[in-house]
Amino acid sequence: MSDPGFFISVEGLDGSGKTTQVGLLAEAMSRLGRRVTVVRDPGSTALGERIRELLLEPSAGSPMAPWAETALFLASRLQLAAEVIQPALAGGEVVVSDRYLDSTLAYQGARGLAADDIVTLHRVCGLERLPDLTLILDLPVELAVTRRRNGTPDRMELEATSYHESVRSGYLGLARHFPDRLVILDATRPADELAKLCRELAVERLTVGREI
Repeated sequence: MSDPGFFISVEGLDGSGKTTQVGLLAEAMSRLGRRVTVVRDPGSTALGERIRELLLEPSAGSPMAPWAETALFLASRLQLAAEVIQPALAGGEVVVSDRYLDSTLAYQGARGLAADDIVTLHRVCGLERLPDLTLILDLPVELAVTRRRNGTPDRMELEATSYHESVRSGYLGLARHFPDRLVILDATRPADELAKLCRELAVERLTVGREI
């Protein structure tokens, strides 16, 4: 699938600073004269925001089945791609997404779902456009928990430490398998240093075969 836009996703554990870095990266791209669209996955559409609430609210009953959870993430992503991401990329914009497919591979992979099955499901649904660059903000689970301690934990954040360790391992494994697209960054760095690295990586990839 070809389009004139550029697609960046930012990944990592909750508490890694994703949302902050997404905002800073979008500002940096705007200063370079690019039109930028910022999204979050799940979310950024009316349907996606309703699904986000279902996914993140603490469960009062039985645990959500792994494939049911995956299907909800997929439904939100399908709407997000059709309504926001694809039109923006077709218009030549830079799209910066707070999470995308790799979150599902890491988080639902930690539930025991096979990555190949998740990717196949996405392809069957037509979600073949992957980010051009994925920045994974990596930090120890204990530090991630400390950073988000002041907020009210959502359903995913309430999972056991062992689950989040599996998610982190999943991200590191993905980076080893897809080194051309995924880049691991040390999220223990100060936010301004991390923002500089994110900006430099994005500009480097963006300017390969393109002009800013």
